[in-house]
Amino acid sequence: MTAVISLLVIITLSVLATRIGAIAFVHTGISKEAAKFQARSAYLGVGFTTRESEMVVNDPVRRKILTILIFLGNAGIITTISSVIFKI
Repeated sequence: MTAVISLLVIITLSVLATRIGAIAFVHTGISKEAAKFQARSAYLGVGFTTRESEMVVNDPVRRKILTILIFLGNAGIITTISSVIFKI
């Protein structure tokens, strides 16, 4: 039961992190839809070579947000795997 609860907490925190990242991207001037997509892409560690990606990488503030999202995504994956393994 605790494995399910910890997994739900991790998923909730993941969604929260991507939403905060998307809001931060919007505040830097990216459209809302592009910001959501870029935040999810960064969090999940998947890259797309588009003009939208270039807009994110070429700006220092956006690059900082991107770096934080990538770090949180990797930490979230490690936490998810470890919580499932240790609860079994």
